[in-house]
Amino acid sequence: MRLAVFDVGGTAIKHAVMEGAGAPEDLSQLGEVPTPNGLTESQEAFLGVLEGILAQMGPVEGIAFSLPGVIDVERKYLHTGGALMYNYDVDATVWEQRFGLPIEVENDARCSTMAELTVGNLQGVTNGVVLTFGTGIGGGAVVNGEVFKGSHLYAGEASLMYSRMPHKDSPLRDDGAFSTDCSTHGLCRRVADAKGIESCNGREVFALIEQGDTVATDVFRDVCDGIAMQIHNIQCWIDPERICLGGGVSKNPLFVEGVRAAIKRFNAELNYPFPSVEILPCRFFNEANLIGACQHYLHMQRRRAA
Repeated sequence: MRLAVFDVGGTAIKHAVMEGAGAPEDLSQLGEVPTPNGLTESQEAFLGVLEGILAQMGPVEGIAFSLPGVIDVERKYLHTGGALMYNYDVDATVWEQRFGLPIEVENDARCSTMAELTVGNLQGVTNGVVLTFGTGIGGGAVVNGEVFKGSHLYAGEASLMYSRMPHKDSPLRDDGAFSTDCSTHGLCRRVADAKGIESCNGREVFALIEQGDTVATDVFRDVCDGIAMQIHNIQCWIDPERICLGGGVSKNPLFVEGVRAAIKRFNAELNYPFPSVEILPCRFFNEANLIGACQHYLHMQRRRAA
């Protein structure tokens, strides 16, 4: 089967052709174009961009989408579209009619989880979790060998977990949220605030840590402690055997080791024995959603044909 695969993000649309069983080596014609502005552009502009890409791909038999937002995969319905306001309350079967091809759609974080479950570092795991760190914190849960979505399609919305009561009038948006405190963006903001500088990025933060900067190191330790606390809470509900950490920051061994060390510190302070969980980096990073979208497409097409 030859599929067009799209990973739609807030700023860029990654695209590829995937043939065969959806393994990473089956990707070809990888590219990237800007996403039409989610506030000022229309869905027509968005679909026009997709049509232009499809015209260059050659014949395909279907289209697999990784998209932000709350998505009903059975109905192919986008309840929300993240920062892309033109993708709210969208029936993707209308897209099928426009493109003349079968389409499958899935949430981006769950696509990343599907990639790890099928051909990545969650293979063979019965209960597991993916946490992806970037501007926010994406999440996905595997329960009994299947990607778990929940009753309202909110399972895995890690960014929305809180460690303290939210306050709408707080000067810091979503104060108390996991993503605000512990995403890569949150880490950089906290390091910049602590050092009294305007801003910094992830590479700069880890360069400071490697240089022995005590301010950056202390902030990083606090962030890892926050991650360990939420991992503990996830364990209490799902009891996963393995958690995979994704996002660009997870490519740095310092991050993965920092989280592992924080979990040990957390568990050492408990007054009762608590099971350990294996922490690994994800196998896939930039191409995770493309791989997962293809795997989801193949899975759903088999289900619909049964």
